[in-house]
Amino acid sequence: MEYIVKIKRYNPEKNSYFSEYKVNLDEKLTVLEVIEYIKNHIDSTLTYRAFCKSAICGSCAMVVNGMSKLSCKIRAVDYLVDGVLTIESLKHFEVIKDLVVNQDEGFEKLNKIKPFLEPKTPPQNSEFLISPEEVAKYDKQTDCILCMACYSDCATLDNDKQYIGPFQFTKALRFLEDSRDSTPESERIDKLMGDGNIFECIECQACILACPKGIAPQFDIKKLQSKALSLGYKNPNESSFESFNDFTPSFF
Repeated sequence: MEYIVKIKRYNPEKNSYFSEYKVNLDEKLTVLEVIEYIKNHIDSTLTYRAFCKSAICGSCAMVVNGMSKLSCKIRAVDYLVDGVLTIESLKHFEVIKDLVVNQDEGFEKLNKIKPFLEPKTPPQNSEFLISPEEVAKYDKQTDCILCMACYSDCATLDNDKQYIGPFQFTKALRFLEDSRDSTPESERIDKLMGDGNIFECIECQACILACPKGIAPQFDIKKLQSKALSLGYKNPNESSFESFNDFTPSFF
């Protein structure tokens, strides 16, 4: 099948520009395999990041025709628009070269939420017994592979660069629900209530569409909001929501 691949490139000496390639390839190929073909047979200067090719490592996430996707998991032909496949680097990150971004910002925000357990002392001569019901509370959240596709498509980050981010909040819920953790719930919630807090989510659900593992970060954020309110925390953005609710569009 013949189609056009447009890849947004970046070089510190040339800034941003698009390279266009005409390819005639098998319809079964993934987006990543198409990029590899271009790299190996057409343009050896193309730079991208990839590793496992099995939707496990998360390193090959990029923007495909406007949507952040794991490129090893999707077929190129499924994302053609008028015979064109447009590929760009993840949004909200500094571009290092071509499709490779600096992910430090995402990891720095992840560190803010304390993404690890401080284990309690196990029962004497025993171990922690975790019920299936408890595991179900955070089992899906453990599937996060840190591909950062949800972060890339997050609409809140378009207007608030301090917003912590969807996958970070998913990780926060994972540890908050684990009974083996000795960290007080209030300490974990405190870390989610400053700048870029959990109540700033605009519920666009873009993070749900972006996640290659079927996680729903926006629903995780709602659970964190409910937990915070049950512990006596207030929505720090409540006044702005009230003013919005008072506004009645003229066409109503």
